[in-house]
Amino acid sequence: MPYRVLTLILLLWTVALPGCSEVAAPLTGPPPQIAADAVRLDPEAARRSINAYRRSRGLQPLAINPLLTRAAQAHARDLASHDRISHKGSDGSDPWQRVRRAGYEPRLAAENVGVGQRSIAEVIRGWQNSPGHNRNLLLPDATQMGIALVTDSRTRYGTFWTLVLASPL
Repeated sequence: MPYRVLTLILLLWTVALPGCSEVAAPLTGPPPQIAADAVRLDPEAARRSINAYRRSRGLQPLAINPLLTRAAQAHARDLASHDRISHKGSDGSDPWQRVRRAGYEPRLAAENVGVGQRSIAEVIRGWQNSPGHNRNLLLPDATQMGIALVTDSRTRYGTFWTLVLASPL
């Protein structure tokens, strides 16, 4: 009897083993299509909300800058494509490098990221409750911002937010 069990195990092992030796082909071509969800971003509404918070602390308002928006969008897309949250890009870049890559020359640059929040109010509230992110929201020398949201229901988080705050040289 033990001989039969051992033979059966070896037979199953030899049948299953070849399937374990295959390696998935690397992904090529464009990144996966990001699916649209019910979560939406109105950049002007986000700017108004952030500026109301800044004004309540005696700080100057921020203006939306399209180059900073481009940097924020690229990072949010990168986070969604890799289903992660980080201030470091998948290529090793930091916020300063991404802002420069977008064509903006910063004197000051900072970044807030968030994942999983279902509204701009929720993500801003989360940033206000995070000491480092709140410090960025309240940077006295920041004059411009860019904000982006990428949604992908196939990911663990679903939503990927990036806010870039900066001042030009």
